[in-house]
Amino acid sequence: MTAHYRTNVKGEELTINDRLMNAKEVAKACGISRSAIYKLSQDNSFPPKHQITGVRVGWLEADVLEFIKLGAAGFKKVYGEAVAKMNYLTAA
Repeated sequence: MTAHYRTNVKGEELTINDRLMNAKEVAKACGISRSAIYKLSQDNSFPPKHQITGVRVGWLEADVLEFIKLGAAGFKKVYGEAVAKMNYLTAA
């Protein structure tokens, strides 16, 4: 039986210590607008969002910090395929 735990972009399972950030916090940390977050997400240049409740989403702080470290192009190059798979699985 396979467990279906949430993971970060590095493929590590989430723990109780992993922090989720809302769009406003993410935008402030990255220095970009909330609309830019969603635009970058369309081509897998930004970390995937995680569904918290029916209408609330959040981003993992560790993933956002990785984005800040690498920038959009670097993030897509390193994690683009993994993010595409994560987005595909959550869209179903």
